[in-house]
Amino acid sequence: MPTTPAESRSDPLAPALRELLDVFERELAEVQFPGVDRTVLHDLAAQVESEGQRVETLRQQLDEAQSILSDAQTKLVRAAELGLAYARVYAAEDAALLNRLSSLHVGSEPAPKRRKLEVAAEGEGSVRLPAKRGRKPKARPEVDETGT
Repeated sequence: MPTTPAESRSDPLAPALRELLDVFERELAEVQFPGVDRTVLHDLAAQVESEGQRVETLRQQLDEAQSILSDAQTKLVRAAELGLAYARVYAAEDAALLNRLSSLHVGSEPAPKRRKLEVAAEGEGSVRLPAKRGRKPKARPEVDETGT
């Protein structure tokens, strides 16, 4: 019996079947059992091999078609990412359209979320990021001059 997918692809007949066919071709060539003899087994084995070749041909065609599909999907995603970027710039002043576009992610991974900028208090004239989320680091205990 085949142990790996590669072996099952290359030979549709298991080694034990091949051995039995050989026995019927040699030692049992003149023996006939009800519904089973050398000719019946030979014809069925030929059919299995023929269908195995057909399956292998179709498998290769499927692999090629999947490769072509993958390439086409990659091209579409790249074009869609570019189109989405242009659409976001175009929609800069249309809040409804911009809101709709902001939830779209056409690539394999969603775009990283950006923190919104906040304008500092009037008079400071600078832009600051909002505070980072998460736990603050633990405060280290203060050590006095004696080392305790």
